[in-house]
Amino acid sequence: MARYLCMAILFLLLGPGRSMAFTAHQVTTEARIAFEQILDLWRAEDLERLYGRLDHPVAWGWDYFAERMVYASRVPACCWEKLQDVSVAARDADHVVINATVGFEVEGVGTRFVTRDFHLRRIDGIWKLPMKDVLTLSEYNFQRIPRKIYWRTP
Repeated sequence: MARYLCMAILFLLLGPGRSMAFTAHQVTTEARIAFEQILDLWRAEDLERLYGRLDHPVAWGWDYFAERMVYASRVPACCWEKLQDVSVAARDADHVVINATVGFEVEGVGTRFVTRDFHLRRIDGIWKLPMKDVLTLSEYNFQRIPRKIYWRTP
């Protein structure tokens, strides 16, 4: 009897109890915070840490990313303009869709707003945004003067 009781407790701790540990509210809250952190890293031009928070194909390495980001014509806006009208839907414990209006500072123009869906995935415990989204929204242009040249230290 004690053996069955121990097995039942072990099953509850490792089996269904683990999947129930992720409630939709927890997942959406964590993903929203992670999305705001990604926007903050982008605004601060902390490309090293931003690159670590992006999901990208193997062929799109650091050089591909940094080469385009130094020619970016837009960065996320600050404060209340950064993120508005946010709704987060959890598809599962490791995938959410965030619909939001994101403000971008455009050089010489001011703030422009973009409303769209952002698909975040949790990979190895870290919420990541597809690199394609960041590159598209940055509106990089190889004809403009680069912001900075980034040298990556090994």
